[in-house]
Amino acid sequence: MNGEVALVLLSVVIGGVIGLFSSYFMWTTQIKYDKKNITRGFYLEISSLENRLKLFADVFSGVTPPPPQHKTDDPVEIPDPLYADDCLFFVFRKEMSSFSSDLSKSLFEFYTYLLTAEKDRKIAKSDMFFRPANDEMKNCIIKAHKLLPSLKEQLEKEFS
Repeated sequence: MNGEVALVLLSVVIGGVIGLFSSYFMWTTQIKYDKKNITRGFYLEISSLENRLKLFADVFSGVTPPPPQHKTDDPVEIPDPLYADDCLFFVFRKEMSSFSSDLSKSLFEFYTYLLTAEKDRKIAKSDMFFRPANDEMKNCIIKAHKLLPSLKEQLEKEFS
């Protein structure tokens, strides 16, 4: 009888250990899968912003001449949002800290520039701070655009 009880207890303990390891393995696999999907999402979102940011950055930095009626240092009104309030940064900003430190830093830096540019874009032309805010918006767009190549490379590395 004691042998049977010991065998049952040993089976329960072994089953529990196997279940624990199985759960841990599934949990870590799910975390890796989620991180890959989130980084892939950021990559796609950033890639979709790239052309628009390049157009603005090229004009603001003087690579592309502005339209004839404008000078490079003239204030610019951008009517459409640069970044909407419901995009990936706002959904996954907590998860960004689970990426490698370099990738997290690059993402936060990129989105800080982009969100600052968006905030400055909204300032009314009649506001006394329009001119400095407009200059800051231009600079932030240029800085965000400069970060894109290395940021995309880091994201690809993370989800590959």
